[in-house]
Amino acid sequence: MLTPRRVSQVLMATAVLLIGLLGGIAPGQAATLRPAAVEPATDPCYVLIEVRPGVFEYVNICPDPDEEDSGEDGGSGGGGPRCDLTEEPYDEFCLGTKACRADIPSPLSEEKWPEHTRPGPDHIFTFVQCRVPGQEELYERWRWIEPYEDALPGLGWQALGRLQTPAFTMRFEPAGMTYVGADTRFLLDGLGDGEIIGSVAGPLQATGMLSHVEIDPGDGSATIECDPDLRSRACEHVYLEMSYDQTAEDFDGNPGFAAQARLVYDITFTMGGVEVNLPGVPDTLESPWNGTVVPVGEIQALVRTR
Repeated sequence: MLTPRRVSQVLMATAVLLIGLLGGIAPGQAATLRPAAVEPATDPCYVLIEVRPGVFEYVNICPDPDEEDSGEDGGSGGGGPRCDLTEEPYDEFCLGTKACRADIPSPLSEEKWPEHTRPGPDHIFTFVQCRVPGQEELYERWRWIEPYEDALPGLGWQALGRLQTPAFTMRFEPAGMTYVGADTRFLLDGLGDGEIIGSVAGPLQATGMLSHVEIDPGDGSATIECDPDLRSRACEHVYLEMSYDQTAEDFDGNPGFAAQARLVYDITFTMGGVEVNLPGVPDTLESPWNGTVVPVGEIQALVRTR
């Protein structure tokens, strides 16, 4: 029969044994005791983004195990692609063994990207669809990808859209009113130095150099192509009729021709400072039209005979 002292000794030995067993569990093993399901709000792989206007979702940004094993997205290592790129539209690039396509440019504006999770400066955040070997269900996910070579034209449109043309103003001389048969000189202010540079889109950046200025005098005559520097060098036109019957008016209420101008830029694209050719992407950019009202009068001459 167990005496009170013996019972106490047994309990003490049991407690020591349990402490020893628990103390022998490594931190990694102890972690396996946590629930397998983790709430997206506390899982570092999940970030909350606005996938559509007013619609927020937690999306997984972490790569799958087979992608991590490949060493890099796209399978461009020495062994070649690790996926089958023969079936459209999933023939653009590999993510591990998955054959994928991506929305390029991204449907999300860049200010909505989870920037704090960006793997590198050349990655873009977009919607990706992949065909998984042996599965009918598609792999669909918002995620970071590094643009593949064939995606550059799509990114070129995005880079082109980031170029901002200057808000110039147009004026003419003689100021206030010109006359039939006289030289009317057009000048532009606010052109800057003629170069515009856009922010980067993935690895691409667009740069524009002012090529020339197009001017529509507003009197039905052809558009004039002018020198790009209209800050000090004017572009001239001769009006052949008065503007008294025009509906446009200047600030003083004088009817005139609605003359307008736009800027035309030559565009180049660079990746890492090296110029690249992007088939199908425009290599010129035109600014919006901006103009002024040009009243045109007539100088009357009285001829007397002796």
